[in-house]
Amino acid sequence: MQHEELPLFLDELKQLTEIESPSHHIEGVNHVADWFIAKAKAQRLEYQKVTMQNDTVAEGLFISNNLGAERFDILFIAHMDTVFPLGTLAQAPFCRQGDRINALGVIDDKAGALMAFYVIKALDLNKLNVGLYLNSHEEIGSLYAKESIREYARKSAYCFVMEPAREDGSMVATRKGVITYAIDFHGVAAHAGNNPERGRSALVEAANFVLQFSKLNDVSAGHTFNCIITNGGVAQNIVPDLAALTIEMRYRLPASVAFFEQRLAQVLDNPLQDGVRYEKRLVNHEAPMIDEVNLPKIKQLFAEVGAAHNMPIKWVDAGGVSDGNIASSAGCPTIDGLGPTGGNMHMKTEYMQISSVVPKCNLVIDVIKRLFS
Repeated sequence: MQHEELPLFLDELKQLTEIESPSHHIEGVNHVADWFIAKAKAQRLEYQKVTMQNDTVAEGLFISNNLGAERFDILFIAHMDTVFPLGTLAQAPFCRQGDRINALGVIDDKAGALMAFYVIKALDLNKLNVGLYLNSHEEIGSLYAKESIREYARKSAYCFVMEPAREDGSMVATRKGVITYAIDFHGVAAHAGNNPERGRSALVEAANFVLQFSKLNDVSAGHTFNCIITNGGVAQNIVPDLAALTIEMRYRLPASVAFFEQRLAQVLDNPLQDGVRYEKRLVNHEAPMIDEVNLPKIKQLFAEVGAAHNMPIKWVDAGGVSDGNIASSAGCPTIDGLGPTGGNMHMKTEYMQISSVVPKCNLVIDVIKRLFS
């Protein structure tokens, strides 16, 4: 990427961030997709919509120089949606202050999505098959995109996720996995003043569950738990007969999955009160993004290219989940955090560091050229 291209990049970024695209706002996400389709056509790239088979989210978008390829050398992944509700733009318009651009979704993930086009433009597309998967609902868990992401990842030699670099410029080497359950507790209602002994409080059972799992956080083992009570009683004078919660485990090691399942059964099958039952359902499970085979080689290559660019290379092991977890679970060597540097994600003060754009773009370009030289 040439420094002369930066003004155009920033102008295009302004256009993108002024399109409000919360995950469930299909019209807004489609507007972003239309913008990227026009960009793809301008670069003589092909595109196709990715059906999500769910009418609560927009279609995804796949862009390539060769849609019919049996294998892709590089699969880029980014997303078009943001966390910000409709109407937030009026409170946080696009603003340039010094070396920062403040805008909704500027760093998570519209700058990274846009940068992918500049990387692709600099590659020799006569020698490489590249693909760019633009997700429509990453911010709400990519539930309907998982299979299509895995499908493309299985056909790709490498996956580069264009999520933002951390505020210090660190890229993401690994990510924790996540398992989420929703659990409903069913007790017995009773008048809290006249006949409390006849009741069986579902909320007490839920509270005990939260307490038991709060004791199991173990940073050294690489797993932590977080619970949210989503329902618990209707009135102060009624013993609650229904309570609901979600529990999420973030983890690094496969052994944590068996530990979680064992403790779930242990706590749920031994209630504090007789007459209370439960129902649980798996909401989400995504494995960690940890590749002990390919990661050292990729990190070494980034270090060598970074040194040639006089650019320090830093890595972080992230606790958050991205579409990189999904691609990695399909066996595709995956690296994340390859977008520009920025911060304050999911806040109205979200920003991108302007001076990071050109160096980061050129780093990614040259790493790819080295991979396939």
